[in-house]
Amino acid sequence: MSNDITMLAGLDIGNGYVKAKINGEKAFDLPSIVACVTSTHEMNANDDDVVGVVNDIFNHLDASFDSPLVEAPSSRRFFGRRGTTAGMSVQEFDVYAPISKANNDLSGILVLGTLAGRTLQYFFERHGVLPAEQLVVHCRIALALPINEFKRYRDAYVAKFKKVSSLVTIHNFEASIRIELVFDNVQVFVEGQAAQYGIKIEGEPLMEKMLADVRKRSEPLEGITPRDFLDAKNVVGIDIGEGTTNFPVFSDGKLNIDASVTYNPGFGQVLTRAMDRLADMGMPFHSRKDITEFLLAKPTALNRKKYERIKMIVTEEAVPFAQDLSMEFARVLNRAGVRNDVVYVYGGGATLVKDVLQPLLAKTIHRDFEDVFT
Repeated sequence: MSNDITMLAGLDIGNGYVKAKINGEKAFDLPSIVACVTSTHEMNANDDDVVGVVNDIFNHLDASFDSPLVEAPSSRRFFGRRGTTAGMSVQEFDVYAPISKANNDLSGILVLGTLAGRTLQYFFERHGVLPAEQLVVHCRIALALPINEFKRYRDAYVAKFKKVSSLVTIHNFEASIRIELVFDNVQVFVEGQAAQYGIKIEGEPLMEKMLADVRKRSEPLEGITPRDFLDAKNVVGIDIGEGTTNFPVFSDGKLNIDASVTYNPGFGQVLTRAMDRLADMGMPFHSRKDITEFLLAKPTALNRKKYERIKMIVTEEAVPFAQDLSMEFARVLNRAGVRNDVVYVYGGGATLVKDVLQPLLAKTIHRDFEDVFT
C-alpha cells in the first residue's frame, strides 16, 4: 500500500478554536488549546479502543513535533478534551500579549496536529489498520493572519512551513506513528477574507437566512434580493475573534489591504473579564473555551438560572467592547467611503456580542450616511 498522501486544507487558527476543512470534506473545529506533557502514564489505546480513539482523534491526540514551526519540540502535547481535562499546564493564545500568531509555537502545533490527526483518520478509513511505517503527506494549505500581522509577517510565516518538512509523532498507540508533512504550497490570507469567499460560495440559500435576520432586527430592505447582496463589490467585514477584531475592506470586488485594519482587543478580553467576575461569585470557569461552550449550549431546566446569570455578566462586559468596536467601525467606514454597500459581521465572538453590537452598527450607518436612508 502507498504511504504517500495528499492533503488540501483550509485552516483558520483562531485564538479560541481551529476551524478546518480538508480535502473538501465537511468542516470541523477543535479548541485552540493543548496541554504541555512532561510525564505521562503511557496508557496507550488497546486493540478494542483503537477505532474509538481514531474516530475522535482530536479529543485524544498525544503528539510531539520536530519542525521549524515549534521552537520547543521536546515536550508532548495533549489536544482537545484530553488537553483541557488533564490537569496539566495548558498552552493557549494570550489575548493580551503582542505576539503574532506567525511567531507563536501554538500556531504551528495546531496546524501540524490537525493535519497529522486527519491523516491518521484518512489512512485508517481506507486500510482498516494503523500505519506500520512512516507516512509522507504532501500538503497544500490556506491559512489566515490578522491584517496587521499579515502585512508584517506573511512571507516569514510561509517560509517556516516550506523550509524543511515537519515530523509529527503520535503516541496514542502501542507503537508510535510518524507522519512527515511536506508543504508544497502555503497561501496566507487576512482574517475575514475567507469568510467573504465562504459567503459567496454558499450563495443564495445562506443569504436568504441572513436577510431574514436583518429584516427581523432592523431594516425592511424592500425590493432587495439575496442576489443584490451577493453581487455587491464594495464590502466591509467585521471579523470578531478572541484575540483581535479585523475589518477587511473590499473595493471593486478585491481586498483593499490599505483600508483594511486590525483592531485590538478581541472578544477574548470580554470573556476574561467576565470569568474574573464569575469566579468571585462562586462560578469559576477554567478557560475562555469553557465559558464560550457553556453559553453556546442550550440551557437545561436544571441550569437555566445559572445560564441566565452568566449570560448577563458576559453581556454587561460586552457593552463597552461593542461601543468601542462601533467607533472603530465608523472610522473604517469613513475610509471605505460612501461607495460601500454591505457590512458583514462574523467570527467566533459574533454570536455572543450580536444583540449588543447590531443596534450600535445600525446607528453608526444611519448617522454617517443619513442622506442614504432618508
